[in-house]
Amino acid sequence: MLDIFVLLVVYVLSVVLISEFVRPRAGGQGVNFCLLLYHYHVLLGFYYGWFAWGTDTHFYWNLGDRYRYFYFESWLDSYGTHNYAVFFINYPLSRIMGLDFWTGTFIYASVSAWAFVLLYLAGRNLFKNNKISVGGASIWPGILLLPSLHFWSSGIGKDSLVFLFIAIYFYGIRDLRKYLYLVIFSVIGLYHVRPHMAFIVLLSAAFMLFIDGKLHFSYKLVFFVLAAVGFGSIYDEVLDFLKLDELTTEDVEDLFNTSATNLSYGRSYVDMSGYPYPLKLFTFWYRPLFFDAHNLSSFINSIENAIALFLTIFIFSKVNPIQGYRKSPNGIKIMLLAFLLASIAFAGALSNFGIIVRMKNMTFVYFLFFLVYIYDGHVWKEKVNKYRRMQIAQKRREAIKARTVQ
Repeated sequence: MLDIFVLLVVYVLSVVLISEFVRPRAGGQGVNFCLLLYHYHVLLGFYYGWFAWGTDTHFYWNLGDRYRYFYFESWLDSYGTHNYAVFFINYPLSRIMGLDFWTGTFIYASVSAWAFVLLYLAGRNLFKNNKISVGGASIWPGILLLPSLHFWSSGIGKDSLVFLFIAIYFYGIRDLRKYLYLVIFSVIGLYHVRPHMAFIVLLSAAFMLFIDGKLHFSYKLVFFVLAAVGFGSIYDEVLDFLKLDELTTEDVEDLFNTSATNLSYGRSYVDMSGYPYPLKLFTFWYRPLFFDAHNLSSFINSIENAIALFLTIFIFSKVNPIQGYRKSPNGIKIMLLAFLLASIAFAGALSNFGIIVRMKNMTFVYFLFFLVYIYDGHVWKEKVNKYRRMQIAQKRREAIKARTVQ
């Protein structure tokens, strides 16, 4: 009975809060699309719950399993980073309230759906065109409906929390003056769930904002101090997570080799030991493709990767990516840099398509945002040029008509 009550309360609250939050920012059309995103995300969340039945989702919800049981005398005992951060969130829901696994799945999906609401609103603010198409197919806001983005970010566990915190970070970093509190909150959340991702986004932001000529020095100083404190707090945690004594080239290379060896199993295994690094990055970004697919999930991933590869080639053929990057706002630049840093870090250490897709999912959407942004600028420029040509032609016709009358 309690589960049904919680389901109803969470659902009603989600619909009402999304509607009230989106309406003044995107109007009725935006509300409808965000509610579509919410229901779509929850649906895929339940599918993920079924797909991942008996794996880490149950481990996190039950605060352990028969192989790894954790005894906590109180809620505060479960506090910590990595797995303990998820335990701390789940303890009152699972241990105290005794909610069912599927109720937990619904709660996680409902909360993580806000990541897509924020991404949609950020896109409306960044892009000049409300709808952007390539060959008649909508890429904005269509990219927000890619199944893998929702599938890997909707279940119980760290993946959905990381995706949500990074989306909050992106939404806030676009206007640091207005949303500094969101940036701080998201970094703290990332630190607790995946410290290395907090390290990556802080490093990206510190680099971009420090060289930004438009940002006032006082804001640079505040962020620099926060970033320095963050680096100092996270550095040891990152080393402990990676099981390294220090971040040296040799230690990182040994870590990559060890990780690749440990993950060399299953039908999703891809041997990248002999790949040059650019090919490892290509594999991380755009594979599995059709020839790699071995089940329904990998086949769907291959379709999405083919779309992403096509968009990359098509848009880069229309717009110089370097010039597009220079003209991009800081929010896009920071998240693109975070995507590249995460790619460099993970591409050398992963050799299993299933894990590659999960790790890529955290930041790949921001590469897609970059593609859409520079293409949006290209389309807008073409519209402006076309309008100007029409104005010039109109003035010429009026001049000819005036001379004829005379």
